[in-house]
Amino acid sequence: MSALMIQGDMAGALTVTERALAEQFPSAQWRLRLDACRVLALADLHRAAEALALAGPLVEQARSLGDPLCGSEAHHALSFALFHLGRGRDSLRHVAEGIAYARRSPAANDMRLLLLANQAEGHMRFDEQPVVARALREARELAVATRSTGRLVVTEARLAEFHYRLGDWDETLEGVSRACALPVSDGWLPVVVHGLRALVLGHRDEREAARAELAALPAGAFATPAARRYASHVLLARALLAERDGRPGDALRALLPELADGAEEEAAYERPWVLSEIVRLALESGEAATARAAVAACGRAAAALPEYPGPALALLRCRGLFAQDPGLLEEAVARGERGRWPLVLGHTLEDLAVARAWHGDLAGARSALTRAVAAYEEPGARWDIARADARLRSLGVRRGSRSARRRPANGWEALTPAELKVALLVAQGRSNPEIANALFLSRRTVQTHVSHILAKLQVRSRAAVAAQAAARSAGP
Repeated sequence: MSALMIQGDMAGALTVTERALAEQFPSAQWRLRLDACRVLALADLHRAAEALALAGPLVEQARSLGDPLCGSEAHHALSFALFHLGRGRDSLRHVAEGIAYARRSPAANDMRLLLLANQAEGHMRFDEQPVVARALREARELAVATRSTGRLVVTEARLAEFHYRLGDWDETLEGVSRACALPVSDGWLPVVVHGLRALVLGHRDEREAARAELAALPAGAFATPAARRYASHVLLARALLAERDGRPGDALRALLPELADGAEEEAAYERPWVLSEIVRLALESGEAATARAAVAACGRAAAALPEYPGPALALLRCRGLFAQDPGLLEEAVARGERGRWPLVLGHTLEDLAVARAWHGDLAGARSALTRAVAAYEEPGARWDIARADARLRSLGVRRGSRSARRRPANGWEALTPAELKVALLVAQGRSNPEIANALFLSRRTVQTHVSHILAKLQVRSRAAVAAQAAARSAGP
């Protein structure tokens, strides 16, 4: 039954579970765990209302049994049903309760790892980075301590995605390398590894390396539902490389699979942002009908995921792009700033610059372009900077020497946003391991940041960093 679920054969898993439930059981605990499996299968088969009706009594039954494993599995089942009904906040409350149950017994460690991964993914959808970081930190520590290789791979994949969104792309590459080095053969892993690597390398304008990652994908890479969950990484990387080669039509065609509608597609969290890219590319390719279809599909997807900020932001971007409406795109920028994902913010600012230029507001366009480039500089998205400059140059807008914000070579203004975070923690007397834990970075990355900080501030010790920080905060 578990094997069938891992393979994505939920119909087969439901059949086996219901056959088992027809038998006599030696304990109420075993029956509850099978009932929880039935809830998971039903929810995944788009029978979430039926699953919810079964899951509620399981939570009450688990409470009366007092068994930590049963409690964690019952809350997991209920959270899963709620998630499939689009009730994300309610789902996360039961995820947290399931984790609390699982912490009571080592027998529930595997369920705790699963729930921590779900907690991280759920709060990532709500743009709540601190909760994501805490959940992934606990999951990694537990997976290492219990030698749960399979769960550790999932944790590393979640970490890599988290760092990609944060703009910590060196950490993304390190994370997928750690996942790839683990002795597992999960079918979805190559899609994560090669998809995220190709995306990072493509945005950094390392085209040949990005192409090599896509070429390394095995045949039938998207055969399982778990692998298809990460398809957007690969599709976006293919589109990026085609656009970089001056083939916007091919870039658009690379993303068209995301226009397919269905229950699974509309519940895919990443899909609305891909649809917004379809709108941009379709308009640039002169395919207004495709752009209109993508706007409509994004509207349906956002309606299916009403609680989350990401799909709503993507829909604003879609509508703003299609209408070249600066007002809608300004609202998208404001929402992007709240989410604090640099690549998303850069895209919306770039679109806003184009819309303002179309409306003759060249000063406003230049300002938005400058801000977009600053957002792209944070993760090192060199191709995005080049694309933004080219799009605005064709409309008569250039950053120029006055608008380009060139970072000085030395001093506090020379520090990147990531280095500034590290420097302030160094000034507080934190050690490298403490900083790595606080910022959820590897120790090697922290050491690299500290070396750059010392060089840019032209000091030799951490105490000197602290002294400069104190003088800077006390100054005018």
